[in-house]
Amino acid sequence: MEDLINTVAENLAGAQNVVALTGAGVSTESGIPDFRSPGGLWTRIDPGEFSIDRFLQNPARFWKMHLQLKASGDFNMAAADPNPAHYALARMEQMGILKCVITQNVDNLHQRAGSVEVVEFHGNLLRAVCLKCRALEPIENVESRLMESDDETPRCRRCEGLLKPDAVFFGEPIPSKALMISEIQAQKCDLLLVIGTSLQVYPAAQIPVTAKLKFPPAQVVEINREPSALRSQVTDILLLGSAGEVLTKLMDAVESKVREAAS
Repeated sequence: MEDLINTVAENLAGAQNVVALTGAGVSTESGIPDFRSPGGLWTRIDPGEFSIDRFLQNPARFWKMHLQLKASGDFNMAAADPNPAHYALARMEQMGILKCVITQNVDNLHQRAGSVEVVEFHGNLLRAVCLKCRALEPIENVESRLMESDDETPRCRRCEGLLKPDAVFFGEPIPSKALMISEIQAQKCDLLLVIGTSLQVYPAAQIPVTAKLKFPPAQVVEINREPSALRSQVTDILLLGSAGEVLTKLMDAVESKVREAAS
């Protein structure tokens, strides 16, 4: 592992366009469970509850479930704190090595750790969006209004449109801007970090495929507890372990090499 860490650190220090693709495994160390793993949210709740069709059929029912989940602690992402993996990626961006984080997560932890260039592929559950005028509002404000009034369906304060959590529900398309930027970054990068994602959900799983098939191909470095579904197809170097542990070691090695190069 140490030799691989040093190799990746050298490659990062010498790369021109490093991009990171992150999934749920980056945030599990912050106490946010993986949706699909044993004990994850989908083992306790029908994923269909998070389909756009079911939401539109009965938004009051969804918001009631949302408040119950938050009260139980299952869905209280606002209470989670960034972990060493988030801080390592933010530090990598501050050093000018990492150009962009494309995240499948909806927890806002990359931004809270200090990352600036973040593409939210699946949206953000700490915001609500108006389905009519697209205005955004902190979801905690919406939750407060629901708990303090008899209104079971929150409405936009600007246009009275229906409010929905600003995350991509089943049956909704990926935001076009996120898709476009991700495609551009996959084409530009010369090194792609794939961190904490099983690469089973498309179109996000297409990002490393695009990076590998372009010319010249990007080097793909995977950091996961277990190999991803596309490990044999796209991964050049596999670092097995928790995102926080591996990225901390990796950043220590990168900073050491940067100091050596500067001296």
